[in-house]
Amino acid sequence: MEQLQILELIEKAGPFNIQQIKEETGMLVKQITPILHRMQEAFLIYEDQYDGEWDRGWYKFAEMFPEVDPNKYTRLEALKIVLQRFAYRIVWFDTAMAKSFYKIPEKEIKLAVGELVTEGILIISDSGYMLKSDAELLENYEPKVMSFVYAIHRNDFIYKAHEHVLKEMAKQLTEGLEYDHEPLQYLLIDGEFHGASVGHFRNGPYDLNDIVCDLPDAESRKNEIVEAIRIVNYGKMPSRFMGKEL
Repeated sequence: MEQLQILELIEKAGPFNIQQIKEETGMLVKQITPILHRMQEAFLIYEDQYDGEWDRGWYKFAEMFPEVDPNKYTRLEALKIVLQRFAYRIVWFDTAMAKSFYKIPEKEIKLAVGELVTEGILIISDSGYMLKSDAELLENYEPKVMSFVYAIHRNDFIYKAHEHVLKEMAKQLTEGLEYDHEPLQYLLIDGEFHGASVGHFRNGPYDLNDIVCDLPDAESRKNEIVEAIRIVNYGKMPSRFMGKEL
């Protein structure tokens, strides 16, 4: 009922931003936002992102993109297309990673992956999959020794594909901390995730309360790790490193 109310409002008098929808319907922002996202996923409405403003307008999808046919592909056909794009960007993946990124039931992903393997587009590699063309490129590849520290934002593609394991890692590393310890950025060290900056999210500078890390030699790489966090937080320093004040 609420979804229909918002859709009819946009269709008859849109565009509206979330604040305007709130004023027109009397609904709360926390009620409105998930409804808008569901209708966006169903190609019913579109969020204007041209101006970069925080509170953007929502339009009828068909009005903005009259040439698009949402029924051009079946769900399975569309999933097979996006999984090939996913494999191209991440190289190796398993179905749990694809589920984490696309928020689609793993049962559907396994069906699509199975067809792509049968068609010779994907190949099975260890316990996951990769494009056959990538496997051919990697046949004579010799891995290089990596040495770097990156602080990865939670909107990053790599994070989204590993979200299911990174949340659990952060939970274990922050257990028992008495101060705010929401994961803010994740530490990608030498090609593997090993920790996170934690604190309190704000629409502005975060509260950087600590850096947690499970790297055996974390202390010896303390300066690298702190600097990586500082760079992505506009020069702001974390308050602690592995529980010790800086």
